[in-house]
Amino acid sequence: MNIKVFRIDDRLIHGQIITRWMGYAEAKAIIVIDDKAASDPTQQMLLKFAVPGGTGVEILSKQAAIERFAGDTSDMNVLVLVRNPAEASALFDMGFPVCNVNIGNVSNTSSATGRKKILDYLYLEEKDIEALSAIEAAGAALDFRAVPTEQPKSFADIVAKYK
Repeated sequence: MNIKVFRIDDRLIHGQIITRWMGYAEAKAIIVIDDKAASDPTQQMLLKFAVPGGTGVEILSKQAAIERFAGDTSDMNVLVLVRNPAEASALFDMGFPVCNVNIGNVSNTSSATGRKKILDYLYLEEKDIEALSAIEAAGAALDFRAVPTEQPKSFADIVAKYK
């Protein structure tokens, strides 16, 4: 599989993914990598319901995703979605192929310390910055934007706004 877009977005599959990112990526399938969603049949049903017919959808745990990509030799273009920076960092630590990462929506939810608003769609806390730093250190280029037509922001720009 060709990972055309690897995106961190806590909403996973939603309108912008379908109407903007799928076309940008020229993707034929969406691969959601999320342990929680992979173990929840109701969430899987809801995610699949959001995708138009003819578009492939797989919802995999991190371990299943590593096995799926390791054994795949197809040239199908895919869009990969993960829920948050920590999950993406853990996935790369487990051996998932390092690729460029787009950071989209990270909302102001479930935070022990409170997240700081960086952009209209991006709220971060220290553990997010640490995870993103680890992803960058692994060799991934990071770009921050909600939609493909938006001018990407760099990780350095984001860190400067965070401080």
